[in-house]
Amino acid sequence: MSSLGEYSAQVESDFELEARDELSTFEVLASNMRSNDAEPFLVDFRAGLDRLRVSLASIDSPLFELLLRRMDNYLTELADPTDEQIGDIETFLDLMHGILNGEIGGEVNEAEFFRSLPVRRPADLDDFQHLDLEILVVDTNKTAARIVERELVNCGYRVSMAVRSFEALEFAIRTRPDMIISSGVLDEMSGVDLASALAAIQSTEAIPFALLTSSNPGDTALKRLPDTVAVMKKGNDFSDDFATALERFGIA
Repeated sequence: MSSLGEYSAQVESDFELEARDELSTFEVLASNMRSNDAEPFLVDFRAGLDRLRVSLASIDSPLFELLLRRMDNYLTELADPTDEQIGDIETFLDLMHGILNGEIGGEVNEAEFFRSLPVRRPADLDDFQHLDLEILVVDTNKTAARIVERELVNCGYRVSMAVRSFEALEFAIRTRPDMIISSGVLDEMSGVDLASALAAIQSTEAIPFALLTSSNPGDTALKRLPDTVAVMKKGNDFSDDFATALERFGIA
């Protein structure tokens, strides 16, 4: 084996050891949450996920990355988890075991795997129609993104988030969400650029895209927007515009 190959193998081995250590800690934390105040354990859980995300950047493990992404979404703003939610956390840990042990991987479809992962639902979900619509929210402003995410989650939708335009582009190609909602103002690309890029890619051209903006429909900034894109206004009209967009795309 070349020196580069040996180095890569060592990095992967180190990550696996770290991941197994964190996993053992996660299992203890999840168990403790069932009989104690959960908040301190959730803090430790989130810190462990942060450490794993940093280490994961040095290796190639797409399914593990998707798993951590969904876990992060699930745990953000989670407080006083129910037994069912703790059960979801334990499901994540079982899947983490499966990836580390080589039981999950190979030819697994990334989009299907991501959709199979637990998502946080409203506590009174029985009052809602059970929805499996997967929505990707793209916004560099994390606070604004969390507001949109919270509203969608409270309506029962499955929500993932991306905070950079190129991350959103890659993530949309990999996971094929049922709908994308993007802020008009992003970073290297604007929301209009992102919409145009996804519309030009065969695997994502049919994904409904809605642009969340404060611009008026006739604004010059929106002239390059593909005709298939819905425009939603930021602020109090979000819910009405979202419902209109769902009806337009035939996914209401």
